[in-house]
Amino acid sequence: MERNVMGELNMHRDAGTKPNFSDIARRHGLDRHTVAKYWREGEELEDRRSDRESAFERVREVVEAKAQLPGATKKGVHEMLLHRHNDPPLPGYGAFTAWCRGESIAFGAAAPEAHPRFETPPGRQLQFDWKEDLRLVDSEGEVFEFNVWTGTLGYSRKHRFIPTRTRTADDLLACLLDAFATFGGIPEEALTDSMSALVTFSGGRRRRAERPWRFAEEAGFGLVLCRPGSPQTKGKDESANRFLSRLSAYEGEFTGWEGLCECVARIERRSNQEPNGTTGLPPDALFMREKEALRPIGNMRLLQEMVGDVSVQTVPATMLVRAAGRLWSVPRRCIGRRVTVIAMPGGQVRVRMGGEEVAVHDPAAAAGPIVYDEGHYLEALEGKRWADGDIRAAARANLDLLGGGGAE
Repeated sequence: MERNVMGELNMHRDAGTKPNFSDIARRHGLDRHTVAKYWREGEELEDRRSDRESAFERVREVVEAKAQLPGATKKGVHEMLLHRHNDPPLPGYGAFTAWCRGESIAFGAAAPEAHPRFETPPGRQLQFDWKEDLRLVDSEGEVFEFNVWTGTLGYSRKHRFIPTRTRTADDLLACLLDAFATFGGIPEEALTDSMSALVTFSGGRRRRAERPWRFAEEAGFGLVLCRPGSPQTKGKDESANRFLSRLSAYEGEFTGWEGLCECVARIERRSNQEPNGTTGLPPDALFMREKEALRPIGNMRLLQEMVGDVSVQTVPATMLVRAAGRLWSVPRRCIGRRVTVIAMPGGQVRVRMGGEEVAVHDPAAAAGPIVYDEGHYLEALEGKRWADGDIRAAARANLDLLGGGGAE
């Protein structure tokens, strides 16, 4: 209030006019003698807001460390802070950028490349690709080297991000099927570049891999490759890299593969909630219109069988389902529920429940007939009196007894 008074008095001072102290005092709820004092002494009010310590000071060390990570951005670090360090609540992104600027905390993210845009009608196109060779270390020092499959609908810019350990044809078909199930329909065409899961090169010529094209034909969409040397034609999906760059800030902030998947899922949710720079609307809002234009998924069981061997099972209390002659774990919340188990030709096992992929197992991770994901096993031990104390140590000890995946 006092600063408003000083501003008004300064306007009179600049204009060479004398103000009405009583009128100003009445409008601003002050004593006229106080107004007269401000006028007489030209007193500048002290702004004591600057004396208060910023809420970001308590996470200064975290921010400074994350700012040094390759590819880390202010937006990504702020998202991570709200996710992992938000008790008590931190201010918004604008306050964060102002604080970083005032504290000279620089982020070394490179400016994104500019690509020409083009628009497609609802339901016309899905653009997809891999963000390859990512590397993050979790809270316990375990190194994860992985990829993220990215799919973006052309009209709404609705994103789907799926972390994978490899980039095989098995992974590609599983990700496409996952995206169609998540979107609730199939677009007219899917556009991508000449990835190794789709084409091979022989004598300088591209040769199609038969299986993905057969899958596209049965699903009812056209599989389209970008012109060689022109990846910008799928620029809408390239923009997904901007969101996935936020993963850098999660270095040391997650535990295990499941924790990494949760971080990717959070970034996906945020990417679909934030207004798009081209459309001005969040992808989730435009997707309501695009979803109506997607083609219905025909024979889902047939598509699943083209991806791999399919079975439907009810999960027992052991949290284990059977596939390819072995037992594989699923999350505790699946007990008593029916799940779809897909054994991929390459050996990978993927489990879906109610349209959600709840588990992915790599056969190379364990050699025994029983394969428990450590995160699933930790859930199973919760509440067991014999596992009181260090539950993670107990889980690892029992998994070791199972022989790195177990023996019955």
